[in-house]
Amino acid sequence: MERSLFNSICSQVYRQFPETKGAQPKVTARPDEQYLLIFKAAVTTGDGRSLPRTIRVVADARGKIVKMTTSH
Repeated sequence: MERSLFNSICSQVYRQFPETKGAQPKVTARPDEQYLLIFKAAVTTGDGRSLPRTIRVVADARGKIVKMTTSH
């Protein structure tokens, strides 16, 4: 994956999920020239507890996000 496309995808994720800012995703190539990026972060809840969050992003070879899912 080109560095500029990687940076563009990361910027979009950081904008939508600020708690991931600075997190480096794990990148895996998928069939059909797609990539899976997995971001891991922690969110602080209202009562001060830490809640882990995982964001999975599937992007194509042009850097367009095809699918984005999150789990707590």
